[in-house]
Formats: sequence, structure tokens, C-alpha cells
Amino acid sequence: MSQKKALIVDDSTVTRLMIRKIILDKFPNWEILEADSADAAKTFVADHKNIDFFSLDQNMPGNLSGLDLAEELRKSYQNTKIILVTANIQDAIKNRAKSIGIDFVEKPVSPEKILPHLD
Repeated sequence: MSQKKALIVDDSTVTRLMIRKIILDKFPNWEILEADSADAAKTFVADHKNIDFFSLDQNMPGNLSGLDLAEELRKSYQNTKIILVTANIQDAIKNRAKSIGIDFVEKPVSPEKILPHLD
């Protein structure tokens, strides 16, 4: 089986490290890519194809939110698992995530919240 790739997009270094650890503890062979903003991730995705899993924060510096990025990713990654990992728990955010077809995960990050989305 080919090695899978995950892209973790969050402006918090701590959150990125936590999600990285959760993934690698369960799937040590995965390649983990990181970006600190949705804008950086958009550029990054252009250079890295075949990403198998996306974890996106909602509120980050720059022009794009996590949901804006998710909408763009859905065009090229229709069947790829995308989760929105955020402390922004407004119904509008949850509803927009659902309408895009991505899963909503409330921070703080934990293995119990992340792992079900990786299988």
C-alpha cells in the first residue's frame, strides 16, 4: 500500500504538533505536511498532489478561512476526508461545514476526536 499524506493547516504550532502526533501514533508511515494558514496551504496544495487527509482550522491569518479553503479543496479532492478543527462553534460555521461535506471537530484536539476521521 502506498504511503498516505495528511496536510494539517492551523496557525497554532501546538495544535499542528498535537494532530501530527495523533496521526503518527496510529499511522507511523504517513507523511505529514503542515501549513500555518489557509493561504499558505492553497499554494502548498498546488505543489503536493495526492493528499489523503486534510485538517483545517477555521480562523487563521490571511485572506482565506478554513471553510473557504475547504470549498476550494472539494473541487479537486471530492472523495478526500477533510475535517474542520476549530474552537469556533457557531452554528453558522457547523452548517457551512456540513454543506461543503466536511466534518466538524471542536477544539481542544484529542485522539478521540481525530482518530475516527482517519479510518
